[in-house]
Amino acid sequence: MFIHLLFSALITTQAPQILESEKTSKEIASFGGVQIELDHTHFSATQLGDSFELSLPIEPNNSIRLELERFDALTSDFRGHVSTLDEEGKLHQETLIRPDISFFKGRVQGNPDSKAFLAIGQHTTNGLITIGHDTFVVAQKQDTGEKIAYNLSNVNPDRMNWIDISCGVEEYVHTAYATEETSSRGIDEGADCPTLRIAVDTDWDFTALFGGNTDASGEYAATLMGAMSTIYEEDVEVATRMCYLRLWSTSADPWSTSGSGARLDEFVSYWNSNMSGISRHLAHHFSGAGLGGGVAYVSVVCSSGFGYAVSGNLGGSFPLPIEDHNGNNWDLMVVAHETGHNCGTLHTHDYSPPIDGCGLGDCSLAWGGTIMSYCHTCSGGLSNMVMDLHPIVQETIENYLAGVPCSLGGDGSSPIANLDTVYVSDELYLDIDILANDYSNDCLDYVELVSVDEESHLGGTIEVLGDDPSQAIIRYSPTGVTNTVDIFNYIVGDASGQETEGGVFVNIIQPRPADTPSATEPGIKVFYYALEPLSQLPNFDELTPFGDEIVGDVNYASTGGNFMGSGLSDDIGAVFEGFVEVQETNMYTFYVNSDDGSKLFVGNQLIVDNDGLHGMNEKSGAILLAQGLHEVRVEFFERGGGAGCIVSISSDMMPKEVIPSDSYSHEVTECIGDINNDGTVNVTDVLVLIGDWGTSNPETDLDGDGVVAVSDLLILIGNYGNCE
Repeated sequence: MFIHLLFSALITTQAPQILESEKTSKEIASFGGVQIELDHTHFSATQLGDSFELSLPIEPNNSIRLELERFDALTSDFRGHVSTLDEEGKLHQETLIRPDISFFKGRVQGNPDSKAFLAIGQHTTNGLITIGHDTFVVAQKQDTGEKIAYNLSNVNPDRMNWIDISCGVEEYVHTAYATEETSSRGIDEGADCPTLRIAVDTDWDFTALFGGNTDASGEYAATLMGAMSTIYEEDVEVATRMCYLRLWSTSADPWSTSGSGARLDEFVSYWNSNMSGISRHLAHHFSGAGLGGGVAYVSVVCSSGFGYAVSGNLGGSFPLPIEDHNGNNWDLMVVAHETGHNCGTLHTHDYSPPIDGCGLGDCSLAWGGTIMSYCHTCSGGLSNMVMDLHPIVQETIENYLAGVPCSLGGDGSSPIANLDTVYVSDELYLDIDILANDYSNDCLDYVELVSVDEESHLGGTIEVLGDDPSQAIIRYSPTGVTNTVDIFNYIVGDASGQETEGGVFVNIIQPRPADTPSATEPGIKVFYYALEPLSQLPNFDELTPFGDEIVGDVNYASTGGNFMGSGLSDDIGAVFEGFVEVQETNMYTFYVNSDDGSKLFVGNQLIVDNDGLHGMNEKSGAILLAQGLHEVRVEFFERGGGAGCIVSISSDMMPKEVIPSDSYSHEVTECIGDINNDGTVNVTDVLVLIGDWGTSNPETDLDGDGVVAVSDLLILIGNYGNCE
């Protein structure tokens, strides 16, 4: 009989993770923040469309679980230059290497109304997570490289030192189009995701924010584009993609003006004269200079002469309430605001009736002000703002973009079908979410299954489950062959009708057989060890425990006090040994959330490696188990600070939960002859055995020959006394 099994198609050798640092500075802790650590190479190793879950520390000993998908903020034909002017004003430029940064968008697990964005590169790390009015920020200090996460909503606005910025759009004529004949206008139904191609030019002041490092400044310019795209895709179903980027490597750039309006005039003049060869819908100037804010022309998408915006006073990272960030700016807010003007909207106080009155001196609706509002001018500054476009503004932008005199179709790229690698027992069928790690440039972020092989290379049967091709699940049933690899192919398509072929590698394996201990009792046994100061788990086999006990489960939240019953709070090690019972043959995922390091073994196989110094952080691993008992071993250590360890389990047939106490047991030495189970073999047991003389009672038939006789009495006498 086949048993249902659903398994994610994404398999990674080293899943991306973000850890709470062992120590957080007093300055960061003073505003409730936490220092975090990550390896950017683990994020860059993912592929476009890859989906995964990630725990993000947001305050000491507390994390939120994110569901993320990788996407791109650059067009497929992106190009750029690193430029400077010589003494005679002649332009010299080199080809800009595509910024090495990875972008992720998604949700907080269990909260469909939330938003999450992360940009992670070698030089910069920034992120934004919104849950209602709570705004969680991830940012990196440029001088030290420290990466920080905190809840902006909990920080006193006075501490943020928000810069006083303004938008000069009212000073500019609102440009309108003359009627043009065009074969493709606005947003064409059935096209790729409507996409604004935005060219970005910068100044030396922008590069200087990163110590002159153009790799870092390039990463951040792309970050602003990616973060803005998550807002526009969500609110108006239009993506923003950077098609060109120019960075200036010296102070010899072409910009000499000091105000936002004058800079816009200068930017427009230079680009209209020199940059007509850049295919774009808009051009945006990112400046690190103190221009007083931003400015943009209104309703100018695809306008060759006026499709420009300037964002000044950029700070080089998402905001941080720290001493060296005097004059904080919400760079993303400025860029998204000025782009909104380009896309046909005025400020919220310019609507009739006004959406809010912040720009008119009425701050009664300041808290929760949206991107196109002036609510940052009220008490509280930019802390008042949320990264959303007001619904009325959304409608205005959507109506405007639907009629612009050019096509906003996507970049024409085909969907991406990433290779799937899955595992199945020869006794199971496998339900595979093959679309989970495939990618489309469609705004709706999904591809559709067009077709799939009817049978695999080895003759396994393939069935499509469900009527929605964007949610299709593939049921694969093996032929009974084991310890081999099978393959089959499928085709996905996007909204524009483009198709790509993908493939699935199916590793057919046998489940780990159940263990058969001679005798068990409820609970899991834990051994305690006194350790020297360590940065990773020791070899516990070379150490001697100073104590042990039986506990019901492994569910110990982080504490600054003594860990469990060890009597120690720091430099403590613990090893949990026992069995976990699973009710059916299935693929099981084990999770270990610990502070500091931990590992989980099933038998001798390492399933979860969560070693090292860190705060509460969860990692997981999966294994195919046969029904029954399975030996587990959890190793844990704590260096200093909080100490905690929590072990959970899940499968497609049961949601993730802390492994309950009734699933744990530990092996005990069988006390042969202790018929009444009082822990000792004595005269009481002799009398019980004699009372059963000549019967076949299995409890007193100690040798199992079918009759209680002299041989059983001799066994009992041989074990007379206490059992150990």
